[in-house]
Amino acid sequence: MMNISKTILEKHSLTSIAMIHRLGTVPIAEESILIAVSSPHRQAAWRAGEEALEECKARVEVWKKEEFEGEDGVWRANRDGAPGQKMTDEDLAAEHKSAIS
Repeated sequence: MMNISKTILEKHSLTSIAMIHRLGTVPIAEESILIAVSSPHRQAAWRAGEEALEECKARVEVWKKEEFEGEDGVWRANRDGAPGQKMTDEDLAAEHKSAIS
C-alpha cells in the first residue's frame, strides 16, 4: 500500500495521501479501508482516491473470512467475484509460502 500511495501522490501532484486497511473483525456495512487525499485541486483528489482504491483492490493481497450464522466461515481473496472456498490451516500456510516466494 505504501508503493501505491507514493505512485498516486506523484502522479496526481497531491499534497498528501494516507491509506489504511482495517484488521480483525469488520462488521457488515462498516468500511474496511480508508483512503484520504489532499490536493490543491478537487478533481485531482477525486481521481487519486478512486485510482488508489482500484489499485489496492487489484494489487494488495487481502484475505477475509466470511462468517455465516450457523455455518463454518469461508476464506476469500480480495478479488471481486472470486468464489469463496473453505481452506485448512495447511492450505493457508501453503498459499502464504507461495505468495512470498
